[in-house]
Amino acid sequence: MDTTFSDVVKKVMTHYPLKVKNIYLLSFKGKKAVWSIQTDMGEWIMKKVPFDETHIDFMLHAIAYLKNNGVNTPGVLKTSSGEGYVKLNGEYFVVFETVYGRSPEYNNDGDLALMLKGMAAFHKASRGIESPNGFYPSYLLTKWKSDLQTRMERLKAWKEQRQQVKNKNEFDRVFLANVDTFLQQAQAALTTLNQPYFEQWVKETERTKTLCHQDFAAGNLVVGKDGKLYVYDMDSLTVDLPVRDMRKILNKVMKKDANWNLPMMLKMMKFYQQVNPLTKEQYLILAADIQFPHLFYGQVSKYYENREDQWTVDKHIVRLKDMISTELSKNAVLKSFLARLDEVVKRDS
Repeated sequence: MDTTFSDVVKKVMTHYPLKVKNIYLLSFKGKKAVWSIQTDMGEWIMKKVPFDETHIDFMLHAIAYLKNNGVNTPGVLKTSSGEGYVKLNGEYFVVFETVYGRSPEYNNDGDLALMLKGMAAFHKASRGIESPNGFYPSYLLTKWKSDLQTRMERLKAWKEQRQQVKNKNEFDRVFLANVDTFLQQAQAALTTLNQPYFEQWVKETERTKTLCHQDFAAGNLVVGKDGKLYVYDMDSLTVDLPVRDMRKILNKVMKKDANWNLPMMLKMMKFYQQVNPLTKEQYLILAADIQFPHLFYGQVSKYYENREDQWTVDKHIVRLKDMISTELSKNAVLKSFLARLDEVVKRDS
């Protein structure tokens, strides 16, 4: 391990009532880093977080609030002076409990139930949260229309730019052959957001608050030795409709086979509905968010904005074709899903 990092970690750990035995770097991404710290009181996980006190205060408050409402998430170790973090050379470090277990799997029904019910419990438990300092690091709730509009405009701009290019490559050709279809899907999604029930849900959530995790996926979840689901990595919490997390996990599962799957979607939403029931209108908002070509947009922006410069053009093209296949398969499934909404939203007689 890099000695300078080792020195930094050792210095940070002097603020805690623990004796350090060993330090292992688990991951390093510039502004973020994660270490395993072996101590006289077992193993702890230290994270270097890429934000300041106000954001950390909100994250610590949210972790305590969620834990208090029954969400299983690693607790934060306090320093000897009772602080939730250490600041060293302008950088911030937080130490968490370690949770031992395994990663859940999407193709295992038991795990899938744990994940969707866990997500629903997370949304439900976050309700009513207020910021301890009046500051919300992320508040995506009121930005839906403007964000989707911006993405749609970017797709149009890339379309115009690539049409002008004389020597189009394979990526350009695949993009241009499909972009109009996805612009139509984007417009259809935005039209649904003009329905009064969307505005109503946003206003209600402005009052009651709900947090979205933003990456409630297998990589940030552990099935503990006690069989319970643990969620970690609370860096990106945002106040928003639960739909954001639901759409992301659905896209994650469906893109694995590059194909939307109605039985799988129904199953996942029924698990969610058992714990945090949504209304039919709220599922229409989910359907609109799914209809927006997020996967296509994400892949295209990665390429045209050079966000994955390690990738070869061929890799970009393969990924783009997979995303197109996934996106094109979803409309028929969404239609069938909405036709069978009664199965999901069972009214109590």
